[in-house]
Amino acid sequence: MKLKAMSLVTAAALCCSLVAGSMAVMADEGGAAEPKNGDKYVIGYTYYYSSEFITLMNEGIEEKCDELGLDLIALDAENDASNQITQVENLIAQDVDCLYIAAVDSDAIVPSLDMAKEANIPVVYVNMTVNTDEDYYYSGPDDVLAGELEMQSAIDAIGGEGNICVLEGPIGQSAQIDRWTGNENVLNSDAGANINLLTHQTANWSREEAETMTENWLEGFADEGIDAIVAHNDEMALGAIMAIEAKGLVPGEDIIVTGVDAIEDGCNAVKDGKLLSTVYQDAKLEGGQGIEICYGILTGNPPAEYINLIDMTQYTKDNVDELLTTLYAD
Repeated sequence: MKLKAMSLVTAAALCCSLVAGSMAVMADEGGAAEPKNGDKYVIGYTYYYSSEFITLMNEGIEEKCDELGLDLIALDAENDASNQITQVENLIAQDVDCLYIAAVDSDAIVPSLDMAKEANIPVVYVNMTVNTDEDYYYSGPDDVLAGELEMQSAIDAIGGEGNICVLEGPIGQSAQIDRWTGNENVLNSDAGANINLLTHQTANWSREEAETMTENWLEGFADEGIDAIVAHNDEMALGAIMAIEAKGLVPGEDIIVTGVDAIEDGCNAVKDGKLLSTVYQDAKLEGGQGIEICYGILTGNPPAEYINLIDMTQYTKDNVDELLTTLYAD
């Protein structure tokens, strides 16, 4: 298996089914590693930055650690790739039993593989893939599918023809690469034959940046007109909605907006008719699944595959109450 951030689906199809000999398994074959610091395994976790999605993912991580009797050290890299590498160094110095990483940048995090190998510490990645040919364990979303679902729903909503803009995640992050690949898959199919892609630019997952960018688009493309905005996450979709409303337009009517993640604000916007659709990425499941992989490696029972993807489900006004009355119920 050779996984690169830019080709998750292809890599997943090629991944090996047997992993007993992987560099990530630091226990004797068929046996468990002894905890290094007392009676409990310690997971050293660094994530890219705090957001509503990461808060949910961290809840899943904490719950799974409690369930499995693991200690957790969690560090916020504050969206700084060099800071994250320093955090990895610090976690290794603390002699954690397993590293768990949600990468700031898919390229910048590559050295962590060698760092972990040198320290004889297994490493598992979550949510963001790593741009490397080496084998590694991963828990994350099917981002190509997410990109396909949101683009297709936008095209369907505007009747198969019109002008579309895309708000991308940080350039080079695996989610941006794969969601854009999914967008392009649909745009390059028969469904996109009559679609004019006006622009695609990053707003760095930020609601504020997306609002400013959409304001600029509404001015810059005033003659052409924007029929739909496809956003790589709900935060940016919500920023686009704010800009559309500030312009005196009606989101969901004058301009269609789609997103990904199904955060609570996004789901409420779907219910209100402002956001056409969002693709549910179960953050708690994703985070917890990665901890299960860490635990399996440490106890001599690694997963059968390196790449472990969670299901992605699209929510619209017709079914969004399923999330609002369960996941986000008060």
